[in-house]
Amino acid sequence: MHGVGATNGAPAGAPGTRAEADGRGAQAPPRSATPPRAGSRRRTAAVAVALAALLAGPGAAAPPDPLLAARLDARAAVREHPGMWTGASVARGGRAVVVGSPRTLVADIAELADRADRTVRGLWGGYGGAVVLVPRDEEQAAALGAPAEVDGLAAVAIGGRVIVRPAAFARLSATGRLIVVTHELTHVATAGPRDVPMWLMEGFADYAGYLDSGLPVRTVAAELAADVAAGRPALRDLPGPADFAARPAQAYEEAWLACRYIAARFGERKLVALYRAARGEEFGDALRRVLGLTTADLTRGWRAYARERLARP
Repeated sequence: MHGVGATNGAPAGAPGTRAEADGRGAQAPPRSATPPRAGSRRRTAAVAVALAALLAGPGAAAPPDPLLAARLDARAAVREHPGMWTGASVARGGRAVVVGSPRTLVADIAELADRADRTVRGLWGGYGGAVVLVPRDEEQAAALGAPAEVDGLAAVAIGGRVIVRPAAFARLSATGRLIVVTHELTHVATAGPRDVPMWLMEGFADYAGYLDSGLPVRTVAAELAADVAAGRPALRDLPGPADFAARPAQAYEEAWLACRYIAARFGERKLVALYRAARGEEFGDALRRVLGLTTADLTRGWRAYARERLARP
């Protein structure tokens, strides 16, 4: 879900690079029954005011701020959970506003977001930007992500916000961090009025994430390659929600390979055109209009392409 989204909950491909939620509902942590003290309320209010000042845009005489929508959403996020942001810092990138702590991680994520944004805009085109929230711990990440399930994930995109789970994100390699941030920003950029099939949503985000990684197919799709080599069930149908829940690593890899197949056979622009079309019409209609295929045609071509790539040493 986009937010992963459904990333993505499982590590696949390069270890620990998957990022999303699978859409299963989760209960927000119970709130304390004890009302906050007056001093605590004043400190919380002071934090919210200070962060609002940091998130303020240019003056009236300045040129329009391309991050206006993201900045306003960041301020709204701070107001929704003001007690989380004591000592937080803010970093602005070209298309992202990052709020959280520690300061070094916030700055690093802003830099990663700029690098990821170049990939996303090069593939998809312009979008309004994103808010990246970096809470202190897993409990806060769960509260920010509710009702989506974020346990076990490195990050999740919900609407125009990306929520980072700090412990899981910290375990990623430098390449893995960039893949995750690119994946999540792709979800933000491609959000539309109509849901596309889950394999296309997650496969396209992974296609963007791995686009410039230089990782070989059998590294990214290691779990799927092992299943194919062992003769275990795989590559039957394009993965649906049940597959992402039951065997997430393989489902993400299958979805990535499906998008990679479309780009290889028809060109990257056709892959983007298919995604754009699927946001506004039934997927079968979009598939026939953009690629001239039925779902059965696509499935056969994807299976052959994936088996060939996974069989290579």
